Formats: sequence, C-alpha cells, structure tokens
Amino acid sequence: MPQRQSARDYAILVAFEAGRTLEQLAGDYGLKADRIRTIVIAERNRRIISPEPFYRSLRQAKSNLSASF
Repeated sequence: MPQRQSARDYAILVAFEAGRTLEQLAGDYGLKADRIRTIVIAERNRRIISPEPFYRSLRQAKSNLSASF
C-alpha cells in the first residue's frame, strides 16, 4: 500500500480553499478530479478531528483567531 502523501494532501486543501478548482488541481498533481475531491474531504475531516499535533495546532490557531474578535 502506498504511503500517504501528507504534505501533498495538505497543499491540495490549501490550494482548493484559495480558489483552485478540482480540475486545475487534478492537472497540477496528475490525479483525477474525483481523487482530488476525496483528498479535500479527508483533509477537512482531519483538520476537525485528528489527534495529530499538526492538526491540533491548526485547530488551536483557528480558535485563537476566533477568540480575539
């Protein structure tokens, strides 16, 4: 089974949220648009629930931004 491409997957999510379309990202990464959609959904879910320190720090940063307003 291939190793998960964490940095690539997160970069895909960031690019998608910045306005790139699924089709554009598919071309950029040599993947099908359906695979890009799956990656975006999985990364959004990880951001919400993952116990990994990277994702916890993202959640904490987001809550700190929300609390400062």
